[in-house]
Amino acid sequence: MKKILVSIIIVNYNGKQFLKTILNSIKRSNFKNYELLVVDNNSIDGSRQLLKKEYPSVKVIENKINLAYSGMNSALKYCRGKYILFLSNDMEIEKKCIANLVKILESDDSIGLTAPKLIGYYNRKLISGGTWLSRAFYNGHIQGNKKSKNCVIPYLGVGLIRKTIIDTYGYLFDPDYFIYAEDVDLGLRVRLLGKKTIFVENAVIYHMHAVTTKPYFKSSKTTYLMERNLLTSFFKNMPLSRILLYLPYVLLMRVAAMIKDIFFLDFAGFFARIKALLWIIFNFYKVLSKRRNVQKYKKSSTKFFLQIFREKYLFKKKFIV
Repeated sequence: MKKILVSIIIVNYNGKQFLKTILNSIKRSNFKNYELLVVDNNSIDGSRQLLKKEYPSVKVIENKINLAYSGMNSALKYCRGKYILFLSNDMEIEKKCIANLVKILESDDSIGLTAPKLIGYYNRKLISGGTWLSRAFYNGHIQGNKKSKNCVIPYLGVGLIRKTIIDTYGYLFDPDYFIYAEDVDLGLRVRLLGKKTIFVENAVIYHMHAVTTKPYFKSSKTTYLMERNLLTSFFKNMPLSRILLYLPYVLLMRVAAMIKDIFFLDFAGFFARIKALLWIIFNFYKVLSKRRNVQKYKKSSTKFFLQIFREKYLFKKKFIV
């Protein structure tokens, strides 16, 4: 049996109208040493029927409920590749994308994850130059251009990762996150192992952005999940000394966000942030358990871990593709 280098996992939920775009773009790729798996989160739009009829070579993993992005974990036991490329269904990859991600990952053992450059599918002027993460645990994309350079970034929601990293923790995305900030948590866990996440400027993916999530999430629900998961990631991954140092800053920024919600009469957003804080308080035992489970694998120094944090983007307009 041919040895597989890359296992490609695509997560799907009622994305039948998008599947042909991403699957056909992968088929056109100049990189051929891969297997393709689609995780379907109990779609009711005919996605599974389409896959089985028109893409019989694709392995379909059928979840009985919608597990959102963490549903990718269901495919891990079927993956035979040395590396795993995890993607969303609302994307189109350029022909050389996979090969360029593999090339950079194989060039340096200190790299744990290679991340593509995201460009807006509908508006090609929207280009990500990577991501930022503040010590306040707010995050976003950096505005990029066609000549963006390879650089170290804190995280990205799609990319090529060493399977050994996934095997270490036993999962790709924290199954309790459901959706939002699961990529931040992943990036931090990669960093805890002493590995880097590298933004690869010539590995291009066109992203439709949130077309599969917006119909199902109110803005307040998004706020709640984002706040809850970012705060969980803070307590789960940060060095203990920095938790004590940065906690007042983290809480102050949440208070500032709540004041902003009230000023703009976004009371649903205000209460969503309160709800997230209360979840952390009443489930802190669970958060501590998560912390113990990841910190036992820590190999990085505090200095190395903290190098990815940047504050200068916190008060600028977020750029998302």
